[in-house]
Amino acid sequence: MLNDITSKELIGISLWLMLMIFIFSLSFVPLALDKQVNVFFLDNSGNEHALVFFGFRGCSNVCPMTLLTMKQFLDSQKSTEQWPQIIFIDVDVSSDTKQASEFAKQFHSSFVGLHLPPEKLKNISTLFGLNIKQQNSHISHLGKTYLLRREVNRWALVKVYTPNSLSVEALKNEFIYSSS
Repeated sequence: MLNDITSKELIGISLWLMLMIFIFSLSFVPLALDKQVNVFFLDNSGNEHALVFFGFRGCSNVCPMTLLTMKQFLDSQKSTEQWPQIIFIDVDVSSDTKQASEFAKQFHSSFVGLHLPPEKLKNISTLFGLNIKQQNSHISHLGKTYLLRREVNRWALVKVYTPNSLSVEALKNEFIYSSS
């Protein structure tokens, strides 16, 4: 059967395999951007960087692992001066800011937890390109972490990490690069 495959078919199969490998490896690469965003929930007087994560308290894997990774990143830093603001936004419509704050602070005392009213969450969802769906207690979301940089009194969205591309090392490299 292998002898029946022509060189054109072999090239086609090889190109298809390379395309599949490329497509599946994209989830391991953070996306770089430089998009201005108007966000009311970030402090304009604090550090010049922020990490924003949209998740929910009942999440069993992506949300706790993401917050744990950000905690480990902060714990690995020698100076708190370089710490970014870390904001956890609870997307569960049945939650509230108190619950979101308590959940975020379980991971690190400097984390801020917020819950937005539906109309504000809808606006933020459009701004960040979120794809959140909730039906009763079942919530699906992409689990992305957004790196923002303060530019005077505005914020720019500079990078988006997928759950696969977010790591302590990736964050260390980002903050070493951005501080030089």
